Amino acid sequence: MKMSTFLLLAFCFAIAIPVTAKKKSKKRSKANLALVEAYSQRIVPGIPGSQPQTVIHIIAVWEGADYPETMFWRGDGAWLGCNIGEAHKIVNRQYIRADYREYQTTKISPDKIQKGDTLQIDPLPGGKLPLPADMPNAAQNTLVFKIGGSKWLSLHIDTIVKKHDIVKP
Repeated sequence: MKMSTFLLLAFCFAIAIPVTAKKKSKKRSKANLALVEAYSQRIVPGIPGSQPQTVIHIIAVWEGADYPETMFWRGDGAWLGCNIGEAHKIVNRQYIRADYREYQTTKISPDKIQKGDTLQIDPLPGGKLPLPADMPNAAQNTLVFKIGGSKWLSLHIDTIVKKHDIVKP
């Protein structure tokens, strides 16, 4: 009886120790952002003959102690300035709007962003912001941002999910 109890305890420790070691060795991202999801939606205007427009939304949790000064998106070979808003997931299905938006966003000033805030980052096509001279060459689908006097940081996004079209009346 004592031997079987000893073997059971030894087996439990043999399984538990490597599992906890893996959890502790998980590397934190240097990007100060934890990606929740990235998705694109096509906006189809209700005016006949108008061209549809595809917009990209990036939902991420801010993990940095300081707020981001500026953000740029490197999409299909072009740099775009970004609009940043605070995002809240709509969990009650009856309140999801007719245009299939799953997040309620509110404007937020960059200096009000705190650690743990969920952000919606929207690249703005046709922006007139000049690119900084020290902007790094980034790969496609990369969010590039700067925090209080630091070097440029980046977050590469592997997958952008296509969601429902938004059809305007």
